[in-house]
Amino acid sequence: MANTTIQHLMNRLRKVAARDLIAIESFVAELVQTNAISVALERRVEKTDSCPICGEKRIQKWGKSNAGTQRFKCRDCGKTFGATNGTAFYRLRRRALWTRYLGLKGQHISLRDLQEKHGFKQSLSTLHRWRHRFLASLAKEPGDKLAGLIEADEKFFRTSFKGSRGWRDGNAPQQRKPRKRGGASQRGLGQEQVPTLTAIDRSGVIRQVRLPDLKWLTIAGELKSWVEPESVICSDGNLAYKTATIQSGCEHIVAKGRQGHNAAGLSIGRIDAYHRDVENLINRRCMGVSTRYLMNYFGWARRMKQHKPFGNECLWKCYCPNVSSDNLLFPASH
Repeated sequence: MANTTIQHLMNRLRKVAARDLIAIESFVAELVQTNAISVALERRVEKTDSCPICGEKRIQKWGKSNAGTQRFKCRDCGKTFGATNGTAFYRLRRRALWTRYLGLKGQHISLRDLQEKHGFKQSLSTLHRWRHRFLASLAKEPGDKLAGLIEADEKFFRTSFKGSRGWRDGNAPQQRKPRKRGGASQRGLGQEQVPTLTAIDRSGVIRQVRLPDLKWLTIAGELKSWVEPESVICSDGNLAYKTATIQSGCEHIVAKGRQGHNAAGLSIGRIDAYHRDVENLINRRCMGVSTRYLMNYFGWARRMKQHKPFGNECLWKCYCPNVSSDNLLFPASH
């Protein structure tokens, strides 16, 4: 019966005009993407085979949602949940656009260009919400450790409350007048600057974190958890790095001496170049970002630098680290 129906449909399509065939092709492609996403989400739950609420591994299928997504029920706690629970797709609509949207995340495209040049009809606020819904998973630090020759350095970013209505509503986030643009009035750590720490090795592994302060215990504590023993850390003359190398069983080399270089001929040029790329993304291409989103953009810059995919690896492995991303739906970024 099914084959007869398909054959009848194909015979009807042969009589359709070319202009109408293009519209049908677009409709079918969108329908296929929607169904493929549903299947991929269901497969994620079936592979983990655990309840996101209680963690037990006794779940069963329990009908489907209005959007057609499979729902499950835990036999232990009795709670029901959908295939999107615990992912960036939870309660997110327009799933036919997710594949194309994530495929464009390998480069920075402004929200307005997404509307005008890439055919997204959603409002700017919706596209902005989508951006940070997906980038939030990138803010999580990767588990890869740094090894071999490691470059480490701090970087300051201006404290920003972009988008805040606090001054207008009488609940200012800082005791100062709101500003439209411009840098900090003083260098170094203070109310106007946010310190960050970045480390990168020659294999391309990058670790980044926002620091609460610049105390040597804070820097050494973060760096110690990142590096493999017997590595070489190349940095400036900050004593925190020397302490971190002693605690980690590594060697420390000061990249810049009095003559501008050290005896080993090493430098921190690789990390300086990476900081320029991050600063260009945050301060120029995005024209400044709110400090609360800073780590999201750090993760975005890291993914673009490493040319890693924004679909399978970025989302599935962050939310479900034990699930293989092989043969999943979302393609690698270009």
